[in-house]
Amino acid sequence: MAAVQEQIRATRAGALAKAPQIRERQHGRPETKQSKVGVWANGISLAVCCLLAFAAVWMVASKGAEVYALNQKNVQLQTEIQQQQAINATLSTQVDELKQPSRILEEANKLGMQYKTPIEIPSTHAE
Repeated sequence: MAAVQEQIRATRAGALAKAPQIRERQHGRPETKQSKVGVWANGISLAVCCLLAFAAVWMVASKGAEVYALNQKNVQLQTEIQQQQAINATLSTQVDELKQPSRILEEANKLGMQYKTPIEIPSTHAE
């Protein structure tokens, strides 16, 4: 019986000695503790990647805000242009009415001006 117990102990000791090799075969690579430098390098590279991603998102967002502001300014300027065009059309109509020779003669007569030889110009608008 003592021989059997001795054999079991030897088998267990051999199994414990082979355990790292079994783990190595299961994972395909040996288990090693990562050095502190490697952990820091991974942490720093992750931080740098996060920082770069944040910077890229920030740049895209700021460009989007600039485009939005420019579009708003464009809409405002288009509205101002349309308003000014309406005012210009109204003023052109008034200029055409004021340039009529019959109106000019009428104003001249009101001011007491007269031709040496009177001329009569037919009125083009109904009164």
